Amino acid sequence: MKSGKFLESYVQFVYQKLLEFLDEGASVSTNLLIQGKSGVKHEFDVYYEFQHLNIKHRIAIECKEWNTPVTKGEVGEFVAKLNDLNNISGVMVAKSGYQSGARQFAEANGIQLMEEKDLPSFTDIIAGVVKKAFLPDKKVKGDPFWTLMEIQNGETTGTYYALADKEKTIVPFFYSQVIAEKLRKKLPDGYCYEVRGVSQYQLKGFIAQMEVLGVQAAIYYVPFWNEDEIDIPFAIIPIEKLKEEYVYI
Repeated sequence: MKSGKFLESYVQFVYQKLLEFLDEGASVSTNLLIQGKSGVKHEFDVYYEFQHLNIKHRIAIECKEWNTPVTKGEVGEFVAKLNDLNNISGVMVAKSGYQSGARQFAEANGIQLMEEKDLPSFTDIIAGVVKKAFLPDKKVKGDPFWTLMEIQNGETTGTYYALADKEKTIVPFFYSQVIAEKLRKKLPDGYCYEVRGVSQYQLKGFIAQMEVLGVQAAIYYVPFWNEDEIDIPFAIIPIEKLKEEYVYI
């Protein structure tokens, strides 16, 4: 019986993608050796750390791709390694579950137990990437832009409001959430759209669409206009300028 390399690789992949969603800037390692207080080096199947709100989080993960449930003694070995280190949380992932004594011992020692089936599936992860890149939720603040996105049955579809200009598809961006909302209300089908902030992550996703689909971006840069008219000034911004002047992380 030994840790499964396939399970280790998959756990690393899952956690790396989840951290990318959170923009924590962390990397996930496998088979990492860390020296404990005793001077002994301990190997962990998967390890990651990241900084959030000025607090460093360190997590070690043990993977058990076995055909039998993990025992209390095997959990105890993991606990002993963690106790030789400072401020590190432990997670164990098992293919075949755990014996009842192992669960009780893990809970008493602050070890989180997971089974392979608890990990997000590959399709769930990919769907999360797409949603994070192209479907900003209502909590996202414009960084630096705001835009209009289509809604159906109360859900954002991921389709940007676009202007038809001959053979070009032009997506408008706004510096002001207020101006974006005023324009939305003036649209004949404005009820089909809502104002959403575009984060740096989503801006990069939009640029990818520009490169693949030939979509163009326009910036509505004038803070005041005649509110009796729907047309307000805008300027087309080339993809090179969008990358150079507005993408900064």
